[in-house]
Amino acid sequence: MNLAPGYVSSLVRRLRQKEWILEGSRVPSRRGRRKVLLHINPDLAHVIGVEIGRINSRIVVTDLSGTVLSFKKLRSELSRGEGPVLNCIHHEIKDCLKRDHNIRAIGISHSGVIDHATGTVLFWPKVTGWRDVPLKQIFEKEFGLTLILEDSARTTAIAEQRFGYGKGQTNFIFVHAGVGIGAAIFVDGGLYLGHDGVAGELGHITINETGPLCSCGNRGCLEVYASGGAIIEQVRLGIDQRGVSSLAGLAENNFGSLSIESIVSAAESHDRLCETALTDAGTHLGTALAGIVNLLNPARIVLGGTLPQAAKDLLTDPLLRSLRRRAFQRSLSRLEIDVSKLGEEAAAVGACLLAAEQILEGMCTAENVNEKEGFPQIVGG
Repeated sequence: MNLAPGYVSSLVRRLRQKEWILEGSRVPSRRGRRKVLLHINPDLAHVIGVEIGRINSRIVVTDLSGTVLSFKKLRSELSRGEGPVLNCIHHEIKDCLKRDHNIRAIGISHSGVIDHATGTVLFWPKVTGWRDVPLKQIFEKEFGLTLILEDSARTTAIAEQRFGYGKGQTNFIFVHAGVGIGAAIFVDGGLYLGHDGVAGELGHITINETGPLCSCGNRGCLEVYASGGAIIEQVRLGIDQRGVSSLAGLAENNFGSLSIESIVSAAESHDRLCETALTDAGTHLGTALAGIVNLLNPARIVLGGTLPQAAKDLLTDPLLRSLRRRAFQRSLSRLEIDVSKLGEEAAAVGACLLAAEQILEGMCTAENVNEKEGFPQIVGG
């Protein structure tokens, strides 16, 4: 778009007067005065981000830049059913709205399979009762705010692109490994959604055609072998069958107390069963990633979620061995692999960033041209 310098200067001056944009730092210029960097005023609006997780739900309030202003975590308690879970989240959102009158949008992060056209959660693997839930419609009806619904792996990846190892990367893959496994694919700086918006279902790539049944209905999916849930199940079965583990006493009292954190701790103390479970998971994950590397040739892979962030080398060492055996060496020569350092609020923050983008786009499309002045006039501004 070719804009006359005078037009741009007039527009910038007006936006600065309205405090829609602010001055930042000054940078050197080859000629004349140093340039002044401008940026959107982050307090033009605030945004609520909600991650609805299988174990915990997280609610953040951020400004337009993604800076966290408040954070709260609560148990999801999905066994209560969809209605009570959403009512609890609605209550927390209403509290946020009472405290902050500058909130203009809500971003929802969910790990179920989403129909983006309708804002519906079609189903949620491993969770009963969440089928064809019109989640976007429910929240819009309740709050009447701009609302966006997106997959949790993607929202976490968006936070990674803004604040983490994805910053400055145009071709990278984010892999989220927790109770399930998902991925987000960035191509030429943009998030690749696929024809129907369901790209990135890494956990449901088949790695064993005759393997165990997966929650998706297929057999031998990666998620059956390499997710946090799969590791816990492998350790549980090993204790049942052999009983040889430092976690046997813990499991005897309450199998539900087994967690990735307790398994990692036992593996660090050379518990053979737990070491094997993590090694097997890393190997399978590396095998799946080799196919992705050969297909897409990314510059970087970022591993996030409870599993890689807790297990670290116990998972990544076998992953790298498997990846090196199976991927083209040319594709590996400059590939970087990192474990995310972002906190547990990342998925909710990513949802806020998406919602903030919607706010800014809405402001742009709400403009009409004031012909007398020659630059955009914001309706109601």
